[in-house]
Amino acid sequence: MNHNLLNNITAVEISTVIVDEIVDEIFIPWQTYQAIYYLCREYINKSTIHPSLKDHYLQLRRQLELAYCLLLVDPNSKLYNRASVNKVRRDLAILSQNNSDWEVINTRLPEPYSDKRSRQLSQVNQLLKDRCFVNILQQLNKRKISLDRRDRSLHNSCDPQNIIDSTYAQTSLQLDGKIINRYCQAILYRSDREQLLQLHEQSISAGEQQWHGLVKFMLSMIAKQ
Repeated sequence: MNHNLLNNITAVEISTVIVDEIVDEIFIPWQTYQAIYYLCREYINKSTIHPSLKDHYLQLRRQLELAYCLLLVDPNSKLYNRASVNKVRRDLAILSQNNSDWEVINTRLPEPYSDKRSRQLSQVNQLLKDRCFVNILQQLNKRKISLDRRDRSLHNSCDPQNIIDSTYAQTSLQLDGKIINRYCQAILYRSDREQLLQLHEQSISAGEQQWHGLVKFMLSMIAKQ
């Protein structure tokens, strides 16, 4: 349990996005699972998704498969499957690489809809009761919402430097001291970039303070056990 707690608080990621309007993001695990499960290259290529985003959408599907396989080989997970550990680990070696040919791997995820509907629904429901998996699913949902917004923006805008509905700055702070900054290239050409970067810096300060408080609280709880 202590190990799992530490895994969840060893990093914080702050992303800053400009949006036309703030809309409440409703997370419904079943709908998110279904939407990401059916993402595949054939579907994406036939869709109207902007070409620059197609690989990003496909990565959501890879990350969903990766999350599930990690639970299958984790002895502390309720989804742990000892009989298939060796086979799953072979798949993990491929799934863990962004540019690998992971699509050739047969999915282990239960299909939301199939001929064996009742059995599959039971498996999906069991999966969606796993807190760790749902947490990952929620993060993937946020990324998909961001991609959906960016896709709409690209279709509606003729300005290649437009950064509306896209993450223009992202900072990752890790417990080992590593700090990773990522910036959208388009922000370099904006006249208001200093103001935007200042807003991001303020977000980092607030996020870092909250993170430090959370780490301190978690460590104190662990020390009491």
